[in-house]
Amino acid sequence: MKLPTRINKISPAYDLEVGVYPPSGFLQFDEANLGNGDYFGLYWEFGKEMQEPVVCEMIHDEGRIVPCFSSLDKFLEWYELNDFDWGEKEIVDQDFVYHYINKGNDYLKQNKPEQAIEKYKKSVQSLGEISENWFKLATQQKRIGNEVDFQQSILNAILSNWAIEFPSQNAIRLFKGLKPVSELNDHPLIRNREKLEFSFGGKKENNDYRVLRDIIDELGEREDFRSTLLLEQNYATMMYWETSAFQERYGFHLEEWKAKFKSDTEERLNRKLV
Repeated sequence: MKLPTRINKISPAYDLEVGVYPPSGFLQFDEANLGNGDYFGLYWEFGKEMQEPVVCEMIHDEGRIVPCFSSLDKFLEWYELNDFDWGEKEIVDQDFVYHYINKGNDYLKQNKPEQAIEKYKKSVQSLGEISENWFKLATQQKRIGNEVDFQQSILNAILSNWAIEFPSQNAIRLFKGLKPVSELNDHPLIRNREKLEFSFGGKKENNDYRVLRDIIDELGEREDFRSTLLLEQNYATMMYWETSAFQERYGFHLEEWKAKFKSDTEERLNRKLV
Protein backbone atom coordinates (compact mmCIF):
# COMPACT_ATOMS: atom_id res chain seq x y z
CA MET A 1 0.00 0.00 0.00
CA LYS A 2 1.32 3.44 -0.84
CA LEU A 3 1.45 5.60 2.26
CA PRO A 4 0.69 9.33 2.15
CA THR A 5 3.74 11.59 2.23
CA ARG A 6 2.56 13.18 5.49
CA ILE A 7 1.69 9.96 7.31
CA ASN A 8 3.82 11.19 10.23
CA LYS A 9 1.25 13.93 10.89
CA ILE A 10 -1.37 11.44 12.08
CA SER A 11 -1.57 8.53 14.53
CA PRO A 12 -2.74 5.53 12.53
CA ALA A 13 -3.81 2.20 13.97
CA TYR A 14 -1.32 -0.62 13.77
CA ASP A 15 -3.22 -2.92 11.40
CA LEU A 16 -4.97 -2.33 8.10
CA GLU A 17 -8.54 -3.62 8.21
CA VAL A 18 -9.30 -6.90 6.45
CA GLY A 19 -13.08 -6.49 6.69
CA VAL A 20 -15.96 -6.79 7.11
CA TYR A 21 -16.52 -3.92 9.52
CA PRO A 22 -14.70 -1.64 8.85
CA PRO A 23 -14.15 -2.77 5.24
CA SER A 24 -10.90 -4.00 3.79
CA GLY A 25 -8.41 -1.25 3.00
CA PHE A 26 -9.45 1.05 5.85
CA LEU A 27 -6.78 2.25 8.31
CA GLN A 28 -8.16 4.12 11.31
CA PHE A 29 -6.31 7.07 12.81
CA ASP A 30 -6.87 9.08 16.01
CA GLU A 31 -7.10 12.66 14.75
CA ALA A 32 -10.62 14.21 14.94
CA ASN A 33 -11.91 11.06 16.62
CA LEU A 34 -15.27 11.82 18.21
CA GLY A 35 -14.90 8.98 20.71
CA ASN A 36 -18.30 7.45 20.01
CA GLY A 37 -17.31 4.92 17.36
CA ASP A 38 -17.14 7.53 14.60
CA TYR A 39 -13.59 8.09 13.40
CA PHE A 40 -11.55 8.86 10.31
CA GLY A 41 -9.27 6.56 8.40
CA LEU A 42 -7.19 6.25 5.27
CA TYR A 43 -8.88 4.17 2.59
CA TRP A 44 -7.35 2.45 -0.43
CA GLU A 45 -9.97 1.33 -2.92
CA PHE A 46 -9.63 -1.99 -4.71
CA GLY A 47 -7.11 -1.75 -7.54
CA LYS A 48 -5.59 1.51 -6.28
CA GLU A 49 -3.38 0.15 -3.55
CA MET A 50 -0.31 1.72 -5.12
CA GLN A 51 -1.90 5.17 -5.13
CA GLU A 52 -2.25 7.44 -2.12
CA PRO A 53 -5.48 6.79 -0.19
CA VAL A 54 -8.51 8.97 0.27
CA VAL A 55 -9.84 9.75 3.75
CA CYS A 56 -13.16 8.31 4.90
CA GLU A 57 -15.16 8.57 8.10
CA MET A 58 -16.60 5.51 9.81
CA ILE A 59 -20.24 6.07 10.73
CA HIS A 60 -20.81 3.34 13.30
CA ASP A 61 -24.59 3.77 13.62
CA GLU A 62 -24.96 3.01 9.92
CA GLY A 63 -22.11 0.53 9.67
CA ARG A 64 -20.52 2.22 6.68
CA ILE A 65 -17.66 4.47 5.68
CA VAL A 66 -18.25 7.86 4.07
CA PRO A 67 -15.62 9.34 1.71
CA CYS A 68 -14.68 12.80 3.00
CA PHE A 69 -11.37 14.02 1.53
CA SER A 70 -9.39 13.30 -1.62
CA SER A 71 -6.12 12.96 0.31
CA LEU A 72 -4.54 13.12 3.72
CA ASP A 73 -3.27 16.60 2.82
CA LYS A 74 -6.85 17.79 2.40
CA PHE A 75 -7.86 16.20 5.70
CA LEU A 76 -4.99 17.97 7.46
CA GLU A 77 -6.00 21.27 5.86
CA TRP A 78 -9.53 20.80 7.22
CA TYR A 79 -8.23 19.63 10.60
CA GLU A 80 -6.07 22.72 11.03
CA LEU A 81 -8.89 25.03 9.89
CA ASN A 82 -11.06 23.55 12.66
CA ASP A 83 -8.43 24.12 15.36
CA PHE A 84 -7.27 20.50 15.32
CA ASP A 85 -10.65 19.07 16.20
CA TRP A 86 -13.74 17.76 14.45
CA GLY A 87 -15.50 20.90 13.18
CA GLU A 88 -18.06 22.37 10.81
CA LYS A 89 -15.74 24.60 8.77
CA GLU A 90 -15.36 23.26 5.24
CA ILE A 91 -12.55 23.40 2.70
CA VAL A 92 -12.51 23.30 -1.09
CA ASP A 93 -11.53 19.86 -2.39
CA GLN A 94 -11.61 20.21 -6.17
CA ASP A 95 -10.05 16.83 -6.92
CA PHE A 96 -12.63 14.82 -5.03
CA VAL A 97 -15.57 12.76 -6.16
CA TYR A 98 -18.32 14.99 -4.76
CA HIS A 99 -16.91 18.13 -6.35
CA TYR A 100 -17.21 16.48 -9.76
CA ILE A 101 -20.69 15.12 -9.01
CA ASN A 102 -21.90 18.59 -8.06
CA LYS A 103 -20.41 20.06 -11.24
CA GLY A 104 -22.13 17.36 -13.26
CA ASN A 105 -25.42 18.10 -11.55
CA ASP A 106 -25.01 21.79 -12.41
CA TYR A 107 -24.58 20.91 -16.09
CA LEU A 108 -27.71 18.76 -15.97
CA LYS A 109 -29.68 21.72 -14.67
CA GLN A 110 -28.46 23.56 -17.78
CA ASN A 111 -29.55 20.62 -19.97
CA LYS A 112 -25.97 19.86 -21.03
CA PRO A 113 -25.67 16.06 -20.75
CA GLU A 114 -22.32 15.76 -22.57
CA GLN A 115 -20.64 18.15 -20.14
CA ALA A 116 -22.33 16.38 -17.22
CA ILE A 117 -20.96 13.06 -18.48
CA GLU A 118 -17.41 14.42 -18.48
CA LYS A 119 -17.75 15.51 -14.84
CA TYR A 120 -19.34 12.21 -13.81
CA LYS A 121 -16.46 10.39 -15.51
CA LYS A 122 -14.03 12.41 -13.40
CA SER A 123 -16.05 11.51 -10.31
CA VAL A 124 -15.65 7.77 -10.90
CA GLN A 125 -11.96 8.25 -11.70
CA SER A 126 -11.60 10.04 -8.37
CA LEU A 127 -13.36 7.25 -6.45
CA GLY A 128 -14.82 4.34 -8.37
CA GLU A 129 -16.61 2.47 -5.59
CA ILE A 130 -19.64 4.71 -5.03
CA SER A 131 -22.78 3.37 -6.66
CA GLU A 132 -24.56 6.69 -7.12
CA ASN A 133 -21.95 8.41 -9.29
CA TRP A 134 -21.84 5.39 -11.62
CA PHE A 135 -25.65 5.53 -11.74
CA LYS A 136 -25.60 9.23 -12.63
CA LEU A 137 -23.05 8.57 -15.37
CA ALA A 138 -25.09 5.63 -16.67
CA THR A 139 -28.35 7.57 -16.94
CA GLN A 140 -26.74 10.31 -19.02
CA GLN A 141 -24.96 7.81 -21.27
CA LYS A 142 -28.36 6.18 -21.81
CA ARG A 143 -29.86 9.58 -22.54
CA ILE A 144 -27.45 10.27 -25.42
CA GLY A 145 -27.81 6.75 -26.82
CA ASN A 146 -24.45 5.30 -25.75
CA GLU A 147 -25.77 1.84 -24.87
CA VAL A 148 -22.44 0.04 -24.38
CA ASP A 149 -21.05 2.62 -21.95
CA PHE A 150 -24.43 2.84 -20.23
CA GLN A 151 -24.48 -0.89 -19.53
CA GLN A 152 -20.87 -0.92 -18.33
CA SER A 153 -21.59 1.99 -15.99
CA ILE A 154 -24.77 0.48 -14.57
CA LEU A 155 -22.85 -2.76 -14.04
CA ASN A 156 -20.25 -0.77 -12.08
CA ALA A 157 -23.07 0.81 -10.06
CA ILE A 158 -23.83 -2.72 -8.82
CA LEU A 159 -20.14 -3.70 -8.58
CA SER A 160 -19.59 -0.85 -6.13
CA ASN A 161 -18.55 -0.99 -2.49
CA TRP A 162 -21.65 -1.72 -0.45
CA ALA A 163 -19.77 -0.75 2.72
CA ILE A 164 -19.86 2.80 1.33
CA GLU A 165 -23.28 2.77 -0.28
CA PHE A 166 -25.74 0.05 -1.30
CA PRO A 167 -27.04 0.44 -4.87
CA SER A 168 -30.29 2.41 -5.06
CA GLN A 169 -33.52 0.82 -6.20
CA ASN A 170 -33.33 2.95 -9.35
CA ALA A 171 -29.88 1.55 -10.15
CA ILE A 172 -31.05 -2.01 -9.48
CA ARG A 173 -34.14 -1.50 -11.64
CA LEU A 174 -32.06 -0.26 -14.59
CA PHE A 175 -29.57 -3.09 -14.14
CA LYS A 176 -32.17 -5.84 -14.02
CA GLY A 177 -34.13 -4.39 -16.93
CA LEU A 178 -31.30 -3.95 -19.43
CA LYS A 179 -31.02 -5.96 -22.65
CA PRO A 180 -27.34 -6.94 -22.68
CA VAL A 181 -25.11 -5.78 -25.52
CA SER A 182 -22.86 -8.44 -27.04
CA GLU A 183 -19.78 -7.07 -25.24
CA LEU A 184 -21.35 -7.76 -21.83
CA ASN A 185 -23.78 -10.56 -22.59
CA ASP A 186 -21.64 -13.22 -20.91
CA HIS A 187 -20.66 -11.25 -17.80
CA PRO A 188 -21.69 -13.51 -14.89
CA LEU A 189 -23.35 -10.72 -12.93
CA ILE A 190 -25.39 -9.62 -15.93
CA ARG A 191 -26.20 -13.19 -16.93
CA ASN A 192 -27.57 -13.91 -13.45
CA ARG A 193 -29.20 -10.54 -12.83
CA GLU A 194 -32.78 -11.83 -12.93
CA LYS A 195 -32.01 -14.35 -10.17
CA LEU A 196 -31.01 -11.59 -7.76
CA GLU A 197 -33.47 -9.65 -5.61
CA PHE A 198 -30.85 -7.47 -3.87
CA SER A 199 -32.78 -7.83 -0.64
CA PHE A 200 -30.97 -8.85 2.53
CA GLY A 201 -31.90 -9.43 6.16
CA GLY A 202 -35.11 -10.57 7.85
CA LYS A 203 -35.40 -13.87 5.95
CA LYS A 204 -34.85 -17.47 6.97
CA GLU A 205 -33.60 -18.31 3.47
CA ASN A 206 -32.12 -16.00 0.82
CA ASN A 207 -31.11 -17.37 -2.56
CA ASP A 208 -29.20 -14.17 -3.37
CA TYR A 209 -26.26 -15.45 -1.34
CA ARG A 210 -26.06 -18.67 -3.35
CA VAL A 211 -26.27 -16.77 -6.62
CA LEU A 212 -23.60 -14.31 -5.50
CA ARG A 213 -21.30 -17.19 -4.52
CA ASP A 214 -21.59 -18.65 -8.02
CA ILE A 215 -20.91 -15.24 -9.59
CA ILE A 216 -17.89 -14.66 -7.36
CA ASP A 217 -16.45 -18.08 -8.21
CA GLU A 218 -16.86 -17.47 -11.94
CA LEU A 219 -15.29 -14.01 -11.76
CA GLY A 220 -12.37 -15.60 -9.94
CA GLU A 221 -11.98 -18.24 -12.64
CA ARG A 222 -11.86 -15.42 -15.19
CA GLU A 223 -9.14 -13.74 -13.10
CA ASP A 224 -11.19 -10.56 -12.77
CA PHE A 225 -9.62 -10.08 -9.37
CA ARG A 226 -10.89 -6.59 -8.61
CA SER A 227 -14.53 -7.53 -9.24
CA THR A 228 -14.08 -10.86 -7.44
CA LEU A 229 -12.73 -9.33 -4.24
CA LEU A 230 -15.12 -6.38 -4.26
CA LEU A 231 -18.16 -8.62 -4.70
CA GLU A 232 -16.72 -11.06 -2.14
CA GLN A 233 -16.55 -8.22 0.37
CA ASN A 234 -20.08 -7.14 -0.51
CA TYR A 235 -21.28 -10.69 0.07
CA ALA A 236 -19.61 -10.74 3.49
CA THR A 237 -20.86 -7.24 4.35
CA MET A 238 -24.46 -8.36 3.90
CA MET A 239 -23.85 -11.68 5.64
CA TYR A 240 -22.23 -9.89 8.61
CA TRP A 241 -25.55 -8.28 9.53
CA GLU A 242 -27.53 -11.54 9.33
CA THR A 243 -28.31 -13.55 12.47
CA SER A 244 -25.78 -16.09 13.71
CA ALA A 245 -28.26 -18.87 12.92
CA PHE A 246 -28.54 -17.63 9.33
CA GLN A 247 -24.75 -17.42 9.01
CA GLU A 248 -24.43 -20.97 10.29
CA ARG A 249 -26.94 -22.29 7.77
CA TYR A 250 -24.93 -20.71 4.96
CA GLY A 251 -21.56 -21.77 6.33
CA PHE A 252 -20.31 -18.24 6.96
CA HIS A 253 -17.71 -17.93 9.72
CA LEU A 254 -16.24 -14.46 9.98
CA GLU A 255 -12.72 -15.31 11.11
CA GLU A 256 -12.37 -18.00 8.45
CA TRP A 257 -13.66 -15.58 5.84
CA LYS A 258 -11.20 -12.87 6.93
CA ALA A 259 -8.24 -15.25 6.76
CA LYS A 260 -9.15 -16.40 3.25
CA PHE A 261 -9.95 -12.89 2.06
CA LYS A 262 -6.60 -11.64 3.33
CA SER A 263 -4.81 -14.47 1.53
CA ASP A 264 -6.73 -13.87 -1.71
CA THR A 265 -6.02 -10.13 -1.56
CA GLU A 266 -2.30 -10.68 -0.99
CA GLU A 267 -2.20 -13.13 -3.91
CA ARG A 268 -3.85 -10.58 -6.20
CA LEU A 269 -1.43 -7.85 -5.13
CA ASN A 270 1.54 -10.14 -5.67
CA ARG A 271 0.35 -10.99 -9.19
CA LYS A 272 -0.08 -7.32 -9.98
CA LEU A 273 3.33 -6.32 -8.67
CA VAL A 274 5.47 -9.01 -10.30
